[in-house]
Amino acid sequence: MDRTKPQEHPFESLRRQFGTPMTGMSDCVADGDQMFHDRTKHYRSVGQSAWRCIASALLAAEVSEPRRILDMPCGHGRVMRVLRQAFPDAVLTGCDLERSGVDFCAQEFGAIPHYSNQDLSQVHFEAGFDLIWVGSLVTHLDAPDWHEFFRLLLRSLQPNGVAVMTFHGRWAAYLMQQGNSYGLEPAQIDAILQGYASSGFGYSDYPSTKGYGISLSSPAWLMSGLQEWQQLRFVALSERQWDDHQDVLAIQRIS
Repeated sequence: MDRTKPQEHPFESLRRQFGTPMTGMSDCVADGDQMFHDRTKHYRSVGQSAWRCIASALLAAEVSEPRRILDMPCGHGRVMRVLRQAFPDAVLTGCDLERSGVDFCAQEFGAIPHYSNQDLSQVHFEAGFDLIWVGSLVTHLDAPDWHEFFRLLLRSLQPNGVAVMTFHGRWAAYLMQQGNSYGLEPAQIDAILQGYASSGFGYSDYPSTKGYGISLSSPAWLMSGLQEWQQLRFVALSERQWDDHQDVLAIQRIS
């Protein structure tokens, strides 16, 4: 009698992992990691929260074992360390404007380094990805760059590939109304909130940085903006899913 234990289906493994904290990640933090702020517990919890966002999106999209994964912007690996532990055999790529972060992810997590470009139309990868994690990128972009980013996703995802991206929605709008400045001047916050109230989208540059700031976007604005992208489908949308702050949208390329 063959007593070999049947191999567990990948979805069962993913479901089990989704319900428990990821363990065994690297504890190495790079010098100059601006996301650390000497708060080890919060730094780790943000990575765990990202893992729950990613796992739930993969389950919803019925993608169990991504082989090629992009982390953009990767920073110094706050989320990549979780991806490396969750998918040890996957080929990881780290992409960011901050070259020291890309270099650290290559050294510490074995990621393929890819330096980004402020002009997203100039960002191209040699091969497509099964999973793209986009933690707090479009939160800093104006509407035209959102559309350029979706073009980047379309050319970078494999068929059936999933992108999991975070954005500022209702909760961030509420925090602004309660006095959270997000690094902006009061008049800029007022302009963002007015745009968000009238059209579902608001944006303002940081005071000293052109083309990079803070955006608010509603689910209705997102859906209307994606009407033309028939190759991309909504898989899931969840408010305050990442770090109890940013909303999360999962989209999948279907052709």
